[in-house]
Amino acid sequence: MSDKKITIDQVKHIAKLSKLNIPDDELEYYASEMEKMIKHFDIISSVDTSDIEPMTHVSNFKNVKRSDSEKQSLKASDAIKNAPETFGRFIKIPKILD
Repeated sequence: MSDKKITIDQVKHIAKLSKLNIPDDELEYYASEMEKMIKHFDIISSVDTSDIEPMTHVSNFKNVKRSDSEKQSLKASDAIKNAPETFGRFIKIPKILD
């Protein structure tokens, strides 16, 4: 367990690295909040995980894959047949930008 106290200088340094502008009257508050977070990490670190197998996900779902097989695709002329308006071999759509 960590008995180190977070200093005001450390809070200022972390704020500078994070590009945060913390007023001087709030530095003590953030120091105490950081200490609380570190205490929580200490609690988590104390849990015995020696019998736990490493995992990449929390669930046992497997990736469902289908075989990659070649199929006959739709011909461009058949796709254009169903379009309400065409321009040559292209489907004409309403203008969306001015």
